[in-house]
Amino acid sequence: MTRKKILWVCSWYPGKTEPFNGDFIQRHARAAALYNDVFVIHVAGDSTGIIQQTEKEIIKTEGLTEHLVYFKKSTSFFGRIMAHYRWLSLCKQAVRKYMVENGKPDMVHVHIPYKAGMLGLWLKAKYKLRYVLSEHWGIYNEVEVLNYANRKNYFKSFTKKAFQQASACHSVSRYLADGVNRLVVSKDFTIIHNVTDTDLFFPVNKTKGIFRFIHVSNMVPLKNAEGIVRAFYNFLQIGVKAQLWMVGNQDNKLKFYADSIGLGSENILFFGEVPYAEVAHLMQQADCLLVNSNIENSPCVIGEALCCGLPVIATKVGGIPELVDESNAILIQPGNDNELCNAMQLLINENFRFDSKKIAENAISKSSYPVIGKKFDEMYLSVITSKQ
Repeated sequence: MTRKKILWVCSWYPGKTEPFNGDFIQRHARAAALYNDVFVIHVAGDSTGIIQQTEKEIIKTEGLTEHLVYFKKSTSFFGRIMAHYRWLSLCKQAVRKYMVENGKPDMVHVHIPYKAGMLGLWLKAKYKLRYVLSEHWGIYNEVEVLNYANRKNYFKSFTKKAFQQASACHSVSRYLADGVNRLVVSKDFTIIHNVTDTDLFFPVNKTKGIFRFIHVSNMVPLKNAEGIVRAFYNFLQIGVKAQLWMVGNQDNKLKFYADSIGLGSENILFFGEVPYAEVAHLMQQADCLLVNSNIENSPCVIGEALCCGLPVIATKVGGIPELVDESNAILIQPGNDNELCNAMQLLINENFRFDSKKIAENAISKSSYPVIGKKFDEMYLSVITSKQ
């Protein structure tokens, strides 16, 4: 079959107001665009003052068009209500513009039921277009504070309807799919993992020196980055020389904490938020990734580390066990500083059993743009050719 026209409507997507918001969805779009003509629509309200009037941005690359719309919104109660209707109106305007210029798409791909599912349902009712529904939001558990069970009834009702009306469902982890089936509605899911930009994340020859652990995240409480700092301090007490690189901290709270327990800049480095390419460079120079989260879905950072040939120490939570095995990782229980410390020691002592070249080759064969893009193409073809 020739290239298909796929209209993406996204609840999350990176743009100039939120450059990291759903960047993994953008990488999925780039992968899918290798085999199909993908047109992304994302509308974002801004209350920070960056946007003073409605702005539109259209970015075109081979196979991919991104139509991003920004509008000013208020955080008051009335302002939030008005922002919802403004968002919906701007979304429908963008869809109609697409229809005029491109005709009806072959199908629609909705990313995250709330709120883009509203467009999926509208497109199905008005234009008889089927939609695939991707869920990326890790709320179908008991750990996340604002989890699905604690949401309002209207949120649950709408989410259920969006899933029920979908012609196919996709998730990046079996863990998240099982959560939807347990808490929302029983649906078959296609599991397609997050994509890794293997033009950036690949192994390099590096000089031997002090062993470098790296952690990459926004360091919100669920990531338990403070536990990494404590465990690393205890690890150093056994006399091993090593460094800890912390990438992505948005403030200096964790740095102050490290200073307070006696970790100096010779032991721990804080890089703050850095561009994606710089994350790749730091990964390539490190020796092991640390993930200490209390809950996770399918963290992109693990795939990126593996593509660089790094072994991983990670908590056995969420979708993480689906991404690793004994050949490339040591899994630990969440919230256990001693177990994390022991895993660091074990990894250094038995680092020989992790083959960096094989780790990278295996990861690249599973998560590169062409591999992930082909899986989306197969899912689209299955929906389009189905009689249901």
